[in-house]
Amino acid sequence: MNKNHPSQTVERKSDWLLGKKIWVGVTGSIAAVEVVGIVRELLRHGAEVRIVASKAALELVGEKALEFACGQPIVKGITGQVEHVVAGLEADLLILSPCSATTIGKILHGIGDTTPSLFAMSCMGAGVPLLIAPAMDGKMEYSKIVQQNLEQIRGLATVVEPRREEGKVKLADKESIVAHACKIVGTRKLTAKRVLVVGGGTIEAIDDVRCITNHSSGKMALSLANAAFSMGGDVDLWLGNSEVEISNWLNSKRFRSLDDLEEMVDNMDRYDVVLLPAALADFKPIQKSGKIESGKKIEIELEPTEKLLPKLREKHKGVLISFKLEAGLDDEGLVNSGKELLKYSDAVVGNLSEVLGSDKSRTALITNDNVDWLEGPKKEIAESLIEWAAAQQP
Repeated sequence: MNKNHPSQTVERKSDWLLGKKIWVGVTGSIAAVEVVGIVRELLRHGAEVRIVASKAALELVGEKALEFACGQPIVKGITGQVEHVVAGLEADLLILSPCSATTIGKILHGIGDTTPSLFAMSCMGAGVPLLIAPAMDGKMEYSKIVQQNLEQIRGLATVVEPRREEGKVKLADKESIVAHACKIVGTRKLTAKRVLVVGGGTIEAIDDVRCITNHSSGKMALSLANAAFSMGGDVDLWLGNSEVEISNWLNSKRFRSLDDLEEMVDNMDRYDVVLLPAALADFKPIQKSGKIESGKKIEIELEPTEKLLPKLREKHKGVLISFKLEAGLDDEGLVNSGKELLKYSDAVVGNLSEVLGSDKSRTALITNDNVDWLEGPKKEIAESLIEWAAAQQP
């Protein structure tokens, strides 16, 4: 491979797939035109990517476009190099994207008359994980045979749920496909571990119409959840008032008020790791019924809320990372403030209000033994925090 090829100079997002050999099988679906973007996204996470394409796929997307995407020749037929056999011995993951309904049926019945279906059987026989991203017409999905095949293939492969829009079963977005790839063959430091991230702000009612809340973008919570998922964790994201769009590969629930969240905590499942970057109300109004008349000065009486962290510590016996936001303090003041929460937490993440809404942050990771300062994009800080949490697992 030419090290100066554009595929080798893409901007790196992470090293989650570094050193992993991934084959992408392209089948005869119009969604084949999206493969270039999927391959480039895999490369951005460090993967080495090869492509195998069916004859039908190459009628829809050009061979040169696919070769440009990965920087290596495309396998479009089996030669004396027995490419399917070699892939079974060398690949870390086979992704069929897009995977047509016909290809799913062929795999289930052991029919290898196209290069992608032959690769699938060879790789599965060699123990290589299979990731399938289906795409087909919406009416085709409702065929009883296709429904049966989709159910059966879930027992053999990881299936990335498609987007169901405009009467069609559209290919999942590239971020979702790559997130699943990272979870299957990435660092896997949280494999079989359950992770809960609670983020966003609470909303407390003033009257039946108006409310008060805390500033919270939800960016850190989303970054933490995505990082935990990509490291193999089974992730739940509980999100309050926020600005972010929840990744569709995450299990999520929404809450509005602190009372809502307390009820969720009372009934929470067992988790190995809990992270709490939420902006929870320290005060709430004594709510008025109806709507307060506008156009005149009013006074709002606030009462302190019960802290959620002690209750969460009582319910959760695994790793617990809490967050402390302060304003107007120097580094020493921030650390001292954060240490007060160590009675309920294994670690406290301290930061100042200047970072609210920003994509970057400067954060103190505070434990009983040490203080580490993390600075940079919130996404990178989130990855470091999840790495720390993973390192605490038995």
